[in-house]
This record gives sequence, structure tokens and C-alpha cells, in this order.
Amino acid sequence: MINNSGVFNSVQRPLTLRIYNRLPGRPLTLGAALLVTLFSVFFVGRYVSGATLSDSGDYRLTIIHILLTAYSVCAYIYLLKGAEQSASELQLVLSQQSAEIERVGKHNAAALILAGMLGIAVQSYFTIVTTVGSDPWSWAQSNYDTRWMRILGPLFSAWISCLLYVLVVESLRLSRLSARIQTLDLLQLAPYRPLVRQGLCNALLVAGFATMMSLFLLVPDFDILVIPIGVLMTIFAALGLMLPLSGIRRKIRQAKQRELAWCQTHLIVARNQLQAGASGEHSIADIDAYKNTIDGIRNWPFDSPTLTRFALYLLIPLGSMLGGAVFEQALELMLKG
Repeated sequence: MINNSGVFNSVQRPLTLRIYNRLPGRPLTLGAALLVTLFSVFFVGRYVSGATLSDSGDYRLTIIHILLTAYSVCAYIYLLKGAEQSASELQLVLSQQSAEIERVGKHNAAALILAGMLGIAVQSYFTIVTTVGSDPWSWAQSNYDTRWMRILGPLFSAWISCLLYVLVVESLRLSRLSARIQTLDLLQLAPYRPLVRQGLCNALLVAGFATMMSLFLLVPDFDILVIPIGVLMTIFAALGLMLPLSGIRRKIRQAKQRELAWCQTHLIVARNQLQAGASGEHSIADIDAYKNTIDGIRNWPFDSPTLTRFALYLLIPLGSMLGGAVFEQALELMLKG
């Protein structure tokens, strides 16, 4: 008989999050500490081993790999903690305790492992495609920088893949939570701001990863990575923004339909009373003003500033790429001068 209670079938907080919960500080602090540690080990190791400066492309790629590793861990934890906080705040507007809240932040170990393996497989494919003139898996043919890349590449790819998996799963969970809301006041949508905040957080984390990946454009022959990854990240950024709000969107649309039906019914009543010369409980002007107010409420519970912020998030990678290119050209001019 197969035992389904094993570690691979259990639903619990991911190992990365459990380790983080035992450490002091916030996700950003952990990410900064990890970044400083990796850079320190990298440069100290270079000095101790007496490694010479390898091809400038390998050196730049190693720096990008270190940045991506630190960022992927920080973003992964930040997303999980943010989803837990959003679910906790959403509990205040739920009519009853939901088991879905208890599952937020917890994931099947086997699913995370599969997601991580998929990320490693994609990274291995791009390693083979972008390596020219040598065996990418030969340790003897690798220089100091390349060895760091071969170690860090699978690590950050696994974490980023798990990040995208968790983003979709947690967003769907928050959507299902909001779908459990029994009553919704269209004029009081502030309690559902945690969903909007989580959607923007998802988009920002994906944009941050795309920003790091855009640095590959500074390395020759790596432009083939940027276009497919840019398209993929745009899709995930949009999903990250929309998915947490899909459940409340349905609730808002249903509530609007009920309120507009009420307005239509009472407009007919008010008209008939006006024609009969009687005074009604509601005037046509009041009903029409209320109807216009309801019509003006968006099905998606975010405003124009939210959409502007989302658009700006998508432009962050482009700004990073242009800034990096300008900095590189300025540095070369200074060195030549």
C-alpha cells in the first residue's frame, strides 16, 4: 500500500520559508545579506585561488548570476509572506473561517521539486545554446567565473521557477477566498485592497526578475535570452496582477447587476408615480444619480493610478537595460581617456 503521508505528498511551508522564519530580519534584509555574502566569497575565492581575470563576458555573467541568486531567494520569500498577510487581512471580510486561508503559504513538496527541476532544465538548455567552443559541463575546461555560473545557474533557476509556480497557486487561492464573500458593498471596496496590493506585488517581483535578466543584453550573444524571457515575464506579470482579483471581480459584477436591476425597477415605479401625480419614496433624479454611481464602479477593483504603477513596473527592465548600456559606454570612455 502506498503511504500518501510522506514528505513529498505533504502540504507545508516550503523549506526556504521555514529557514527564513528562524532568522531575524525581513526578506529584503536576507536578500541583501545573501548578496553581500556571495560577493564576498566570490572575490575572496578569486584572490585566494589566484585566478586571473577571465573573459570579460564570463565575469559579467557571473556577477549577473550572483545578483539573480540573491534576488530569487528574496523574491520567493517576499511573495509567500505577502500572500499570507493578504489572506489574513481578507479574513476580516469573510463571513466564516475558511480552510483555504490555512493553505495559503503551504505547498506540496513534490510540486515545488517538479517546478524547480523544470527551471533547471530550461537553464541547462540555454547554457548549451549560449556556450561556444567548449563543453559547458566540463569542470576542467571551465575557468573560475564559469564554475560559479555552473553552480549558481541551477540554483536561481530553480528558485525563480518555484516563484512563478507559487505566484499562480497563491493568486488562485486568494481569488477563491474572495469568491467566498457573502455580501459586498459596492461603495465600500477598501477592505479588498489587500488583493490589489498583492497583485501589484506579484507584478513588481516579476518585473524585478525581468530587470535582472535584461542585464544579459550587456553580454554579447546573449540577446537570444531576452526576447522569450521578456514575453514570458510580461505574461506572468499580467497574471500576477489579475488572478488575485478575478474572484472579487465576479462578486463586483454580480453586485452591480443586482443594484442596476434595483435601479431599473424603482425608476419604473418612480415614473409611474410621477405620471399619477403622487410623490414617491425615491425621486427619479436620486435613482438616476445612484445608477450613474454604480455604473462608474469598475469590475476590476483598481483605479487609474494602479494601472499606471503596473505599466511603470513593466518599464523597469527597459530602464535597467538602457541605464546599464549608458554606464558601460561611459566607463569605456573614461578608461580610454
